[in-house]
Amino acid sequence: MEERENWGSRIGFILASIGYAIGMGNLWRFPSMVGQYGGGIFLLFYLLVVFLIGIPMLSIEISLGKATRNDPVGAYKILRPRSPWFLNGYVNVLTNLVITGYTAPVAGWVAAYFFKSVSGVFNGMSPGEVETYYENFISNPLEVILWTLILIAGLLFVLHRGVKKGVEKVNKILMPGLLAILLFLIIRSLSLEGAGKGLAFYFKPDISKFTVEAALAAVGQAFFSMGIALSAAHIFGSYMRKQDKIVPNAIIIGVSDLFVAVLAGFMIFPIVFAFGLNPAAGFGLTFITMPNIFNQLPMGNLVAGLFYLLFFLAAFTSFLGGTEAIVAHLRDNWKIPRKYGIFIMAALVLTIAILAATSAKIFQKVDFLCTNIFLILGALVMTIFVGRVWPLKKFFETAEIKSKPARLFWVIIIQYFVPVMLILIWLSQLGVIRK
Repeated sequence: MEERENWGSRIGFILASIGYAIGMGNLWRFPSMVGQYGGGIFLLFYLLVVFLIGIPMLSIEISLGKATRNDPVGAYKILRPRSPWFLNGYVNVLTNLVITGYTAPVAGWVAAYFFKSVSGVFNGMSPGEVETYYENFISNPLEVILWTLILIAGLLFVLHRGVKKGVEKVNKILMPGLLAILLFLIIRSLSLEGAGKGLAFYFKPDISKFTVEAALAAVGQAFFSMGIALSAAHIFGSYMRKQDKIVPNAIIIGVSDLFVAVLAGFMIFPIVFAFGLNPAAGFGLTFITMPNIFNQLPMGNLVAGLFYLLFFLAAFTSFLGGTEAIVAHLRDNWKIPRKYGIFIMAALVLTIAILAATSAKIFQKVDFLCTNIFLILGALVMTIFVGRVWPLKKFFETAEIKSKPARLFWVIIIQYFVPVMLILIWLSQLGVIRK
């Protein structure tokens, strides 16, 4: 059995965790939701969700990893031997694997658009031609998979180097780079005429648009953005050193994820209003609308290249965390050495990616099942386990929560508030509760 690695430093763990949490959803989905659900009022509610649900959930998942130094399946077996709780560990790992696989082609799209933008492929195209190009591109599975292989090759290279020299070291380099590019694009965006209208829309609360659907969407966004119940936070926790604290680090990770999502709005909304776009525009904005905008900007190819590089770095660091969790599961649960596990992981991810790139229907069905059913179910079971079964006092010991007021807060959050919210989200996604 291979010796289990630890993080080399606290900052390494934090940056790797932030890198996993910050993905493409922070950069395009969050601003789109803000535009759709009432601007400043959605921002305020999302802030509460991060602190009352996101950070507590992240803390309990990290604690399961740190307490057992094992993957999710092994953790349940250690803490509750000869019981079916370990099945939830498989739900967490398999959901992570499938989501990683079927979203990999999207990272391939981003990689392709980086190179295509820098080389001037979209220069001189009309809006209709850009849209036709996008539709033809995503309809060509072979080309999409070839670009996706760039992502997989990069992941293999980093994961082969291990936790300290690979995952930790690369995140220490990429995360500052990601932030630098984001800040540059924000400055460029704010320099556009009409940018002030975008910022006014961003922060002005519109209570009429904040509905039950908006509230549930905020919870779901925080949940998905921070990667809760997808086994990566668990695995990262299992690499923690004994002296590393859980709750303070979870707060830093959650706040950082929130900070980048908010910063993304400073990049997107000035552009949206400067060019008269729909502030609630979502995925199509990235691949159809933005190339047209870059064609109208001075040094548009450079700005476009940085824009898509930003998205790719966010995707890469997220995939790095997700795939590390899969490799760790293969090592811990199936006793497969890391040097072989990384290739098995790559083969599994590539197989799912090919299926997703080949059939849009498969992509949509898998997306619904994973994000609306298994992800929420896995988190609900994990919360019940920590709050009612582990028992909770063991969580307090692992997370070093000692004061009575703090423990009371966590009892309310873990045993009552979070489970109720997850059940409501789950039922709403299944259509049992009307949004």
